Amino acid sequence: MNALYRTILLFHLTLSACSSGAAAFISLSSLSQFTFRPQAAADAIGAALFALSNNNGVDDERNHTHTSTIQQLTRRRWLSCMSSASTTSILLAQSIANAAPPLTAEEADNTSARFERALRPKPPKVLRPRMNLDFAVLLMRSSYNAVDTIDIVAMDQFQRDFFLIRQAEYLPYANALGPGAMQQGDLADPNYFDFISFAQYSTINREINNPPAVFEEQQPVEVGEGEPQQFVSVVVKRDPTLSNKDLPVKHAEIVGDAILDTLLEKFGGTASAIPKIESSSRPDVDTLFASIKQVVNLFVVSGFAWDGNASIVQSGKSGTDASETQFAITFTSPATLWSGQSLKAKNAVLMNDFALKTAKALIQRAGYRVNNVSVKYKNNQEISTFTVV
Repeated sequence: MNALYRTILLFHLTLSACSSGAAAFISLSSLSQFTFRPQAAADAIGAALFALSNNNGVDDERNHTHTSTIQQLTRRRWLSCMSSASTTSILLAQSIANAAPPLTAEEADNTSARFERALRPKPPKVLRPRMNLDFAVLLMRSSYNAVDTIDIVAMDQFQRDFFLIRQAEYLPYANALGPGAMQQGDLADPNYFDFISFAQYSTINREINNPPAVFEEQQPVEVGEGEPQQFVSVVVKRDPTLSNKDLPVKHAEIVGDAILDTLLEKFGGTASAIPKIESSSRPDVDTLFASIKQVVNLFVVSGFAWDGNASIVQSGKSGTDASETQFAITFTSPATLWSGQSLKAKNAVLMNDFALKTAKALIQRAGYRVNNVSVKYKNNQEISTFTVV
């Protein structure tokens, strides 16, 4: 995008924010393939000035009924907005500079990537049940939607990066499994799910590392039937209350909440329902344990693993609630057996520990917090331990 035009559009964005305080993003559909057009730039400035002056009129009308709706800009307000525009320009420039650049096919399969690949554990040649397709889609979709919700990267870039990582990783993984061991594109196939979940979380971990607070994103627009898809470029600004260090936790919370909500909705009112816990009630250990066990059972019923169970590793000191109780969730031959180990081997900030995320969501709704989380792999088992406080 032409630098001058970017500045003018940021000027428009900042003035709109000065007038309404609600400008989280601004449509850039008039960019015409990011080519600078003087008339469009003039229109943008004119629209910004009109929005600001019009808002002044609304504010003043509350106290002065007969005051004109459109007020002349004061010098103080003008200088204040100019200062904000300069700050916004700097913020966008710094954010884009710090962002992970779009991945290239060469980078996805360079020497470093191949070296990391060589250090990973080999895909397990173990018998695993087919997953319920809706459940497999839920795990993938909730992880994708969480990325979109926390605004860490343009989703068009995320999809391209995800594709390139899948492309680079597929053949080495498939060859290690052997011919006919996996059906490409079949999410219910545990071997394929293991692969695609690893590719997805590898992409998420790449994008969540020091992400920009402001970025441009290509978003689709509605077109008539049979017409080619068109896109509009927008500038997206992340929720300012979310700092970079908070993003992994927020992503995990969103994923856990989405999975738990789906399980509650799907199995509620049936014999398989998760025992109900009143919000923030801090139930006793037996009540909380019963709900955690049923979450694990529903994962097994959905084909996530051959077997699974929850257990109490160490009882808490309180006789009235579950504080300081240590729990464990164990799965045998889960659908994330290889991907979980591979993500752990690369010290990934975000893991695809879906059952743990779901249990944490349930525990937090019950009024507790989760500390001392550990995920380990032993033979064909995934063992997650955590303490409730």
